[in-house]
Amino acid sequence: MKKIEITCHEQRGSAIEFVLKKYKVPYHLNLVMYDEDKLLRYTAICLDILASNLVNELNKIVDTRQKEVLITSQTIDATLSEYINKLEEEEKEKHKKVEKKKLSEEFKEIVEPSVEFNKNLLFMIIIAASVATVGLFANNASLVIGAMLISPLLGPITAFSFNVAVGKPQKVYKATISGLILLAAVIATGTILTAIALQFSDLPMTNEILSRTEISPVYLGVAIALGFAGGIAMTTKIPGILVGVAIAAALVPPATVAGIGIALWNFSIFSSALTLTAANVIGLILGTTAVFFIEGITPRRVYEKEKARSQMWKTIAIFIGLSVILGFLLLKPD
Repeated sequence: MKKIEITCHEQRGSAIEFVLKKYKVPYHLNLVMYDEDKLLRYTAICLDILASNLVNELNKIVDTRQKEVLITSQTIDATLSEYINKLEEEEKEKHKKVEKKKLSEEFKEIVEPSVEFNKNLLFMIIIAASVATVGLFANNASLVIGAMLISPLLGPITAFSFNVAVGKPQKVYKATISGLILLAAVIATGTILTAIALQFSDLPMTNEILSRTEISPVYLGVAIALGFAGGIAMTTKIPGILVGVAIAAALVPPATVAGIGIALWNFSIFSSALTLTAANVIGLILGTTAVFFIEGITPRRVYEKEKARSQMWKTIAIFIGLSVILGFLLLKPD
């Protein structure tokens, strides 16, 4: 808390009072004498977070080059005032809202490159799928993990969820198309590479492949939890966690196994791997969207907020419905 004193000539009084009222700070006015001149002395109590801006504005009004005119500021330990306490709470809320708006802008910069499909994403996903295919048939977990690390599939998913939150349906559509193309590219790469390899030798069904055909509702729950983790990582400015989310979500390996199933004409492998991929995608979207909803990520303009909230509710409802349906599909028959 700061106590600010302004000593000035009478003609500056109205301008000073305007600024003090603008910042809602309580003040007292005294008439003082300097030589034969009448001066005004304002004593105001100001919050620390407002003090700097208040002093700067006051300094523009009064001419402190005159020895009788001055502005002083000193720290005070405590002030017993319900009005000051209420004002402090209001300012804290304002700063929280500003931080959220800033966060929205920062996050927009992160997800924007993943909204629209581009050739760089395609090249990255083909490389990731190729590495995954080799790793799956070689039963090499390190190669499979490497494929997850270079995969850009998490980008369109977070872009989808964020643009749902801020009410940008066109960008939601573009992110959906981008994600579907990238998934199709993974499946196609797995299919083509497997078909080529079959011309030269028999390919083993390794544990790395078979593990991507095991389905259970637990995987859907894990994917939702990972979606929460991804959303929290972005909204708390610790995107490094996304690397772990990308590995744990494992979108590329099951999609690649779906392609392997096509090349082998094995519907069981294809359907199981594709169902697991769908569970991961739906879970990630649902979890990430829910975090943005809870954190209150919304558009800046007031008239857009209601529309965005409605769109987010619909999206969450749709994906909850898909999760329930998929949960039944993931149940193993006795």
